[in-house]
Amino acid sequence: MKEKEPPPKLNFNRDVAKFLPRQMEVVRALAEGFKYILYGGAVGGGKSYLLRWIAVKILMQAFVRYAIRGCQVMLACEDYPALKDRQISKIVREFPPWLGAYHDDHKAFGKCFILSPEYGDGVLCLRNLDDPSKYMSAEFAAILIDELTKNPYSTFNDLRMRLRWPGIPDAECPFIGATNPGGVGHNYCKAFWIDKIYPPEFISPVDLRPAFAFIKSTGDDNPYIDQAYWQSLSSLPEQLRKAYKEGSWEIFLGQAFEFSRATHVVQEMPIPQGAPIYTTFDWGFGAPFSWGWWWVDNDGRGYRFSEFYGWNGTPNQGLRWEDSRVADEILKRESILAERYCIDFKTAIRKAGPDCFQKKPDYKGGGQGPSTAEVFAGKKIYLSPGDPSRTLKLRQFRERLRVPKDADGKQIGLPMMMVYEECDQFIRTIPNISTHQVKLEEIDPKCEEHAFDEACHFCMARPISLRLPEPKKLLSDAHIDMIEKKQVDPYEDFAAREQQLDQTFWGNITETGGGYFSDVDGR
Repeated sequence: MKEKEPPPKLNFNRDVAKFLPRQMEVVRALAEGFKYILYGGAVGGGKSYLLRWIAVKILMQAFVRYAIRGCQVMLACEDYPALKDRQISKIVREFPPWLGAYHDDHKAFGKCFILSPEYGDGVLCLRNLDDPSKYMSAEFAAILIDELTKNPYSTFNDLRMRLRWPGIPDAECPFIGATNPGGVGHNYCKAFWIDKIYPPEFISPVDLRPAFAFIKSTGDDNPYIDQAYWQSLSSLPEQLRKAYKEGSWEIFLGQAFEFSRATHVVQEMPIPQGAPIYTTFDWGFGAPFSWGWWWVDNDGRGYRFSEFYGWNGTPNQGLRWEDSRVADEILKRESILAERYCIDFKTAIRKAGPDCFQKKPDYKGGGQGPSTAEVFAGKKIYLSPGDPSRTLKLRQFRERLRVPKDADGKQIGLPMMMVYEECDQFIRTIPNISTHQVKLEEIDPKCEEHAFDEACHFCMARPISLRLPEPKKLLSDAHIDMIEKKQVDPYEDFAAREQQLDQTFWGNITETGGGYFSDVDGR
């Protein structure tokens, strides 16, 4: 009797997961030992798909390499609706029955997918991140986050401490994020994976910088996306096109301000004698403080020529300096700037936020201490309150950043706010600020917005007239004139047209005997 031939061996990457070539770069980065991997950029790159299948691969590797059964990895989204739409609904449909079983409420693991025994009984734990503290005592051999930028920096830190599993080397317990640009986490994701800016604790005593790898996802590499979809993306306005189609980390959906190096940043230039000088201040202790120096040209254009940003190297974390130390450093820097640009700060107009004029707790404890303004006045730095109106200052800031263009979209002048190259923190943070998800005319308070708040004091100190949109005409001037002379009923044409459409619609249903919608399903 002829023996039954063994089934062909399948290549997991090619035959089971069916990773695209760009997705395979993530698989290679994992094999090369990168611990923190980000796959991000344009829509249509298969980011969510990659995460769930690479999670299965990690579970299988734990079983094959280390004979570990029941290994657990986390696959998470920012909330449950997102988890259900992006992952659970896809897992139920995509994962074949032979791979394992989905459990909506497993008594030990909750929502999860458990691999079949022949593949190691690994557990893909499906979680949401509405409260990351829930996982403080948990352990996972890998953590995979869908849309990482929708989560704050604190969530990233909370989760990476959960990366460990008995019997698996630490280097093989990865953190993998997949995301589009934009969102509350855009700032730290761009800093770590794109700009390679890291806080001190990521450098010493252990240098984590070599452990980060970024792979740009592009929808062009996905053969399953209809070309008509990409053509529609190409027709979007420039800002949305770069965010969606090109996956730009400089421009993203929800970005509050259109700011770019090409149009708003200038090389250092001399300050004209007699030019008005302004300084602006946004106080911070646990969060960064921001101090800016400005001069104004004859056209009223503001130039930010220097800055002092009080952060510790970690996005949105302050130096925790007392006010007197901040004031001393400002005076020290102004002494250098005065000599460098031949200017006198005695006549400078100094604006600061309202919180600088409120009594603050004594840093040593035990009651109220002097306000920031009082401490600064003792150093001969005299602050005056800036306008606190958030709505108005947002409009003024945007108006100053606006690039004048002609009817063809060609730039025909300079914005009313320019920034010297050395103001790297303003240049870093302003493009990363996003709007509030619900209150679209406000800034998301979770963003690193200190340079913005500080710069707005300058904008409000020298307000410029705002452009108001012209009202759109629904009717021609001649028709409006006829209405005003009562020669025509403004609703008459619309009523007659609606009646005609109704008769046509219902007549079609009657004539087809109820089959009016038969063409919808192709019959």
